[in-house]
Amino acid sequence: MKKIFSLFIASSAALSAVAQNSGVTPAAPVAKVKNYTTDADLPRWVLDINLLGGVMTQDLTTGTSTAGYLNGLNLNTGVLDFKKGSTIGGDIQLGYFFGPKGHWGLGTGFMYLSQKGDLSLDKYHVEYQATDAQSRIFRQIITGSNLKESVQITNMNIPVMLKFKTRFSKHFGFTADAGPMINVQMKNVTTTSGAFDYEAIYKFTTPNGTITDGSPTVYDNSPVPSTTNSYLITKSYFSAMNPEGDVNTFFQNNKNAGFNVGLGKKPNSNKSEVSYTTGSIGFMVQPSLSWYLSDHVALNFGVYYMYQSFKNVNDDNYMLMNTKGDYSSSLNNVSSSNVQSFGGNVGVRFLFGKPKDTDEDGIPDRKDKCPEVWGIEQFQGCPDTDKDGIQDSEDSCRTIPGLAKFHGCPDSDSDGLPDKDDECPYQAGPISLKGCPDRDGDGIADKYDLCPDKPGLAIYKGCPDTDGDGIADNEDQCPEVAGPASNNGCPPPPPPVKEIPLSTPILFETNSTNVSESSIPVLEIGVKTLNDDAKSLIIIHGHADSRGTDAYNKQLSMRRAQAVKAKLVKMGANPKRIKVIAHGEKDPVASNDTQDGMAENRRAVMRLNVE
Repeated sequence: MKKIFSLFIASSAALSAVAQNSGVTPAAPVAKVKNYTTDADLPRWVLDINLLGGVMTQDLTTGTSTAGYLNGLNLNTGVLDFKKGSTIGGDIQLGYFFGPKGHWGLGTGFMYLSQKGDLSLDKYHVEYQATDAQSRIFRQIITGSNLKESVQITNMNIPVMLKFKTRFSKHFGFTADAGPMINVQMKNVTTTSGAFDYEAIYKFTTPNGTITDGSPTVYDNSPVPSTTNSYLITKSYFSAMNPEGDVNTFFQNNKNAGFNVGLGKKPNSNKSEVSYTTGSIGFMVQPSLSWYLSDHVALNFGVYYMYQSFKNVNDDNYMLMNTKGDYSSSLNNVSSSNVQSFGGNVGVRFLFGKPKDTDEDGIPDRKDKCPEVWGIEQFQGCPDTDKDGIQDSEDSCRTIPGLAKFHGCPDSDSDGLPDKDDECPYQAGPISLKGCPDRDGDGIADKYDLCPDKPGLAIYKGCPDTDGDGIADNEDQCPEVAGPASNNGCPPPPPPVKEIPLSTPILFETNSTNVSESSIPVLEIGVKTLNDDAKSLIIIHGHADSRGTDAYNKQLSMRRAQAVKAKLVKMGANPKRIKVIAHGEKDPVASNDTQDGMAENRRAVMRLNVE
């Protein structure tokens, strides 16, 4: 590996990437040359080697495996917890970066993790039917508190990563990997240091059953054992009876007599191996800062996070410990495990492959001033599209042959202005008017002159004002006669003959419904309208000022409307074609704070409606 590392460093080229001129009109200045090779020009193939180290947690779900305990009573298979988890390992990945900028890629490889931790099983207590070495049936009680297991885990995965990288400067950059992991092995080797208490309850079939009379025994299936017919070899029984001697001697004597009991008994074998179901899909994210030693070698320093979920097919007949002292790890009772690991990583990245030549013009991108456009060596890889001897990066009109003095742009009308600055490129004109002609000599270019054949003023966009009324002739409907703008430059028409409209209000005195003689012309118009048009309908709206209550004003306005209707009927109107509406003091037309305003509000108004 040291030789490979040296080979990559020796073969790296200290070249710089040059930003390409965009090639739009007008031409932008050539970007400053960077003093490092950008991601777009770096080799696309990478080999990543990473070392990982951190902490690990496991969220364990245990099964309900109590079927292995025959005729079980008071069963509690305990509370399982995982603590002090750690991870150390590494991975190797081969990846490829794609796209014009070379920021994104895909990679895969192999990951090996060595993980470990401690299992704690607390409050383990089971009671079940068993048979001892002398074929006596009894109730076996096994208890254990704070049982410990050390777990050594071998975790192998195939990562499938989406990769991202970007280079900030000659030496610094950023990289991040994220994606799923396919597990190929999750093996757990456990070592227990726990010890168990073996207690027993023997129930004899005869009233006089003793240890030595040879009476057969049966299983005491009562949750609370009989103290008269059962022989109790338990710590609680010893404490209650308080016989002579100590509890250890009590249990040892019973063990010597052939009963299956004992305190602090260790398993026959303290090791066990458990493998979770493989093929599970996990997830990993791994961001890092990069230190570039060259264009081909970079060191990565960052962090990682992994999540994996495992399933386990646990045996329904699972027993942690049996009467023979056989021990099966508590992991055999785990149905699922959610594993998380996070910490730091250190890695090395090797970049290899041919130099990138995006435009395939035979000039590597790192030497090509225009790496994404096919060009010629004469102009360092930049094109001369119009073949006028001026490269596109310096040619303001790169698709049309032009002159060097105009930065490659033509002067089609030969007026001394290049076409790109000439607003009338095919009509010769003075430079002061940006190359456009002025036929009427008023100093306004024809393209902006609304009256190009008549000298005019700039304020009128080149048009004259013949009648001097302040309106340009092209907008003046009477250009020879002065008139106001409100009438489009023409003299105002004579005032119209004033007529009394139907909607002229009929006014009333305070608290009065008398129709004054001054309203007769309005009423005559109403009668004539009804008689001339058989489809017409008059609606009389009665109003009052704000003096008085709302109810009184509403009634007063109705009487005023009816008074007008009565007057119309008396003058010859058809009463069926007249309707009245009372508004009271609502809808005033003037302020009720003054006498004049209240006088205007005491009114009746006729509205014409045609069906």
